[in-house]
Amino acid sequence: MAGKKSLCKQIDAQKMASILQTAMDTTLVIDCRSFVEYNISHVLSSVNICCSKLVKRRLQQDKVLITEFIQPACKIKITVQEKQMVVIYDQCTTDVEALMSDSFLYILLGKLNTSFQSVSLLTGSTDRACVCVSTLSCR
Repeated sequence: MAGKKSLCKQIDAQKMASILQTAMDTTLVIDCRSFVEYNISHVLSSVNICCSKLVKRRLQQDKVLITEFIQPACKIKITVQEKQMVVIYDQCTTDVEALMSDSFLYILLGKLNTSFQSVSLLTGSTDRACVCVSTLSCR
């Protein structure tokens, strides 16, 4: 995949904790796991955006703007003009370069990159991140 631009920065739990400590009010945290996994445990400030075939297709065909898709679930106002940071996580992605181009996470990352200045992927296990960094305050 040489020459291919990376979809996002990859961060670990320590970096995410640092981001949330300094910019929680302006950081959008997206949990891409299933609704059931989200309800069991999630980063408190996160919103759950999970995949369905319909949603995936609408995003691929540009039938919905990413901001319109995310805003109903958000506790903070989505402002594309400002320097709003986005951190996204799922159950187990460890390398953004290994994502298949037709996966929901790949499509979502691509759409987020067109609207936000900074998009990062939390790599590793979410459960491990919640345990090792208390400031993530998982539910």
